[in-house]
Amino acid sequence: MSVKQYLCGPCLEEKCEKEGVVYCKECEEPLCGNCKQDHARIKAVKHHKLCDLSEVPHQDIQELLKRLMACPNHEAEGAVYLCIDHDVTCCNKCALAVHRKCETLKVLADILHDIKVDCNGLRTILHDLQQQGESLLEHERKHEELVSEIESKALSSLQTIKQKLLGMYADLENEVLSVIADKKKVIVEQIKTNNEKLRQFLNDVKQQSTYIEHVEKFGTNEHVVLLQRCLEKDTVCRLKSTVGELEKSRSKSSFKCVEDTAFDSLLIEMKNSLRIENFTCDVSETGSNTDNSHYKPYTERILQIRSTKDLNCIPMFDKAKHVDLRACVWIDKYIVIYLRVDNVLLVIEEDSDFVLSKFKCPSSSWSVSKTGPTDMVISMPCVRKISFAQLRYGNVHVVTELKTKAQYHYVTKNMSLNQYICFSKDIGQIDLLNNDGTLLREISLSSDLKECVTSLNTYCSFNAHNLMLVISQTTSDKLMALNMNGEKVFEYKHPDLRWPGQLAVDPSGNLYVTSFDRNIHQISPSGQHIRSLSFKNENVTPIGICFNSTFDKIALLDKRDSDRYLKVYTYT
Repeated sequence: MSVKQYLCGPCLEEKCEKEGVVYCKECEEPLCGNCKQDHARIKAVKHHKLCDLSEVPHQDIQELLKRLMACPNHEAEGAVYLCIDHDVTCCNKCALAVHRKCETLKVLADILHDIKVDCNGLRTILHDLQQQGESLLEHERKHEELVSEIESKALSSLQTIKQKLLGMYADLENEVLSVIADKKKVIVEQIKTNNEKLRQFLNDVKQQSTYIEHVEKFGTNEHVVLLQRCLEKDTVCRLKSTVGELEKSRSKSSFKCVEDTAFDSLLIEMKNSLRIENFTCDVSETGSNTDNSHYKPYTERILQIRSTKDLNCIPMFDKAKHVDLRACVWIDKYIVIYLRVDNVLLVIEEDSDFVLSKFKCPSSSWSVSKTGPTDMVISMPCVRKISFAQLRYGNVHVVTELKTKAQYHYVTKNMSLNQYICFSKDIGQIDLLNNDGTLLREISLSSDLKECVTSLNTYCSFNAHNLMLVISQTTSDKLMALNMNGEKVFEYKHPDLRWPGQLAVDPSGNLYVTSFDRNIHQISPSGQHIRSLSFKNENVTPIGICFNSTFDKIALLDKRDSDRYLKVYTYT
């Protein structure tokens, strides 16, 4: 602030320059000692808030406070009223000229009694948006590392070829490196562009948060209310739209080095031995899948049967009795099978054929999801509760229960943000809960989406790779993916997909869904069909599906008429 801005405002109007000693927040000007005493005596201004000059807000904050209190049509006039009919503020002139016939015209000072002066909700939204932006920024960093790793692998492949085929190596090297350089340049430029947009977005979010802090600190309740209205009407919608666009435009294009010919045959077809081709990829929150043990993509791996566990020998699986095999989760070295009708969890050790323990759920449950290395969550929509449990030495222990406002049928967890994603299929609503169970925000679905997801039989899973909630709908034979704003990302249908059941996700973000047509559909993170893993030759009808913690084994619940089996497969 310049020296002149520290001069007493009332004295300057009298053509007298006196140095200010305090600052009046309501008058938005410095006051000298005499004017300070006048302020204390005059009834109209005696309750104004005075502060030390060292606490005078920055010039841009002062201008923000003035803009908030200014009439939209007359900048020199202060806003006095709020017209509810037109949803605008106005001065005395506008009130008489424009809003004279409006039914609801309220004085700003009066509506403070009806409006909650609280920006905590906005802070939470901005914090959530900031976390999304930072997560996307981290995604771009990891994606850039992945591209560099792929480049390194391509270079390593080239060096191996060079040792065997020195004569033709130069031509191959020039061709491959040229294609890599071109593709990498395009990818890195896209990443750079995304990084710039994300930094601008984060700066915007930070600036809005700063506005809230300064207006609350230096402004009046009127300022806070008006800022609150301004952010809720325009800024937050804009930021949500922006982060949605950033989600859609995040980097996915990449390339890979494809070996078309065995090394010993390269003497004949040297120039066709390697090619660089485009493919779509995404990096998960836990890192890229580039170590040697996972070199072969999940799209090319083959399942080999490892063991079959006959569940019919378990007393409660009497063939004459209806047992509703619903889902399974793999925790540590144990496979937990959920029986909905009986409200029972069966725990079977990976390498064993007998039930290690049985757990009777506290109330009528609906689903069980893995939420950590040894943690699981059990939804109980009928009694509006969620049970948080742990698996200790093969036994299920309920740690705590949470009473919920809505009936949540599926509860899963976003590990990266430490948030629970709760889906109520009856009302078509998604709620995000903090780790302590408090509501972070509600995601209401559009009417057409509600109609789709409220079908009788549904399964739900969270794909942390793409921050999507994927819902399989048994009655409509399709999958639907929603983002964390409740918008549809993709819809998947296939002629061979019948009565889709439980979902699983591999480290590359590929989806796996069981189909009553005796196969499992493998689907890309963008919703494209990759392949169908058929089990018709094995006479297997998969109902439930889950991965182990190292993602090299997969378990299937197999139900054939009155026979029930648990089959474990190994990836090769």
